[in-house]
Amino acid sequence: MTQTFSTPFFALFGQTVARAWRVYKNRRQFAELSHWTDEQLLDVGLTRHDVRRALSLPFYSDPSSLVSGSPAMRHTVTINAANTPQAKPALKVVKNTHDASGSIAA
Repeated sequence: MTQTFSTPFFALFGQTVARAWRVYKNRRQFAELSHWTDEQLLDVGLTRHDVRRALSLPFYSDPSSLVSGSPAMRHTVTINAANTPQAKPALKVVKNTHDASGSIAA
């Protein structure tokens, strides 16, 4: 008997159930965050806007994927072309100092 599917039905079903349960738990936790004060949310690195935006997603999407990672990752990054002129670093000339033994001072 040959198998026509690359992944068995029960494995796909189990993955779907596990994902649905994870989404349900994360949405419930975000609903709890909506009752926290702004100071408490700031302590964990969130804002009230983050919580509202996460809860406004459709019920089948995981809200933790929207706010996961550090706050620095949520900011946009500007990428310039390689041939874009950039500011030249300022070089500082250090006076060469030798001690009496002739070795360079650190």
